[in-house]
Amino acid sequence: MFNDPVLIGGVFAGLAMGSFGYVLFRFAWRPTHRYRRLKNQIRAIVGPDRPDKLDGAGRDRLRQLAVELHALTSDGLPHWFRLALERRGENPDEAVRQIQSLVNCRDREALQKRSAAVRRALGMETTFPVHRD
Repeated sequence: MFNDPVLIGGVFAGLAMGSFGYVLFRFAWRPTHRYRRLKNQIRAIVGPDRPDKLDGAGRDRLRQLAVELHALTSDGLPHWFRLALERRGENPDEAVRQIQSLVNCRDREALQKRSAAVRRALGMETTFPVHRD
């Protein structure tokens, strides 16, 4: 039974495909999915359709999300994904810096300005040029 070359080849092929799938999941899909999830959670708090003020729970949640985003971008994101973010104009490190400033703002105008800076840094604000004929 264990002398069958097809069986042995199938075992090795299965192990290789399983290992490749694990590496792909662990080092590619999981960090990128986590980044998108964090970005959506930040959008839920500082999105353009959100109120102009932050309550205490929102500030605490933003602090926590900034820490998670910083940890992810400093150690967890693959290099190719960081390059893709740079090409798309997203700068998560700048977003973390702006979030830290945002949670300390009390003035309504400063809150709006920092929220817009966070959205810009994470690529949430996309403005398309208007072509007039």
